[in-house]
Amino acid sequence: MLFRNAIADWCAYRERMSGLRMVARSTLENQTAIAVQLAGALGDHDLSDLRKSHIELWMGERLRTCAPITVRGEMNVLRQIINWCVDEQLLAVKPRLPKLSVPTVEAPLPSDEAFLWVLANVPANHATALEFMMLTGVSPHELERIEKRDAGLTDLGGVIGSGIGIGMRPDFPVKQASRRRKVPLNGRAEVLWFEAAGGKAPHQQVFPTVAAMQKAIRRATVLSGIGGTPRRLGPLGAEQITPKLMRKWFASKVSNEQPEHVLQRLMGHAPGSPITRRHYVRSTDDQLAGAVERISA
Repeated sequence: MLFRNAIADWCAYRERMSGLRMVARSTLENQTAIAVQLAGALGDHDLSDLRKSHIELWMGERLRTCAPITVRGEMNVLRQIINWCVDEQLLAVKPRLPKLSVPTVEAPLPSDEAFLWVLANVPANHATALEFMMLTGVSPHELERIEKRDAGLTDLGGVIGSGIGIGMRPDFPVKQASRRRKVPLNGRAEVLWFEAAGGKAPHQQVFPTVAAMQKAIRRATVLSGIGGTPRRLGPLGAEQITPKLMRKWFASKVSNEQPEHVLQRLMGHAPGSPITRRHYVRSTDDQLAGAVERISA
């Protein structure tokens, strides 16, 4: 059996799991996209002939254009596929997988000035969505699935007051139970919600898609100069901003004022999860300077 055929069978299995609500739709879509890429790169090998060397060469090619953490995520999907092939007795002996280390050095957040510049230079509907993420901590993929009826919704159909229900609808599955939560809104976030949701039907999507927001940011921060040479616009770091950084901005601000367990509930992380600080809480250069400003010997 060719590896591409095994991948197709695995994707069909995951599709059935999603239909039974055992796999979140967003997880399925992400894993399927990775599986298609794996099929294109490794699919021509016979499943029983797949070797560590084949995977190492693929990994090396991916690292030329992708961040290590992205390739590690793809490796995790590859591992799931191979383990499934063993469980289904399609493969007697699984190949060894190469190890990939991901740098743990903290990448600092762009300055608040850079974030504000982006909000001021993208179209109004995108600025509303991006600022809403900064004030609530919802992820980009949660944001694009929020519908007007999610305001005040709970899994029991009750009212949660001023807030948005994430993962409360049957057609809004989440990856894990902790992601199903109430997202409270402060005064400014409520204004943004009414601006975005006003005039929309209950079942209508409130905010733009992640792809549209990313495209708007790129248009605002990169201008083609003479001869098509890209020219960076805005303050330093503005070109690094992505929709996901809005969630990291939120995490970094809340972590300065609140204990970690509060931040984890707001973000939908499991209690005690190391992901919160490892991947979301970041510092800015201004924070580092402020931390030592009043130190005196």
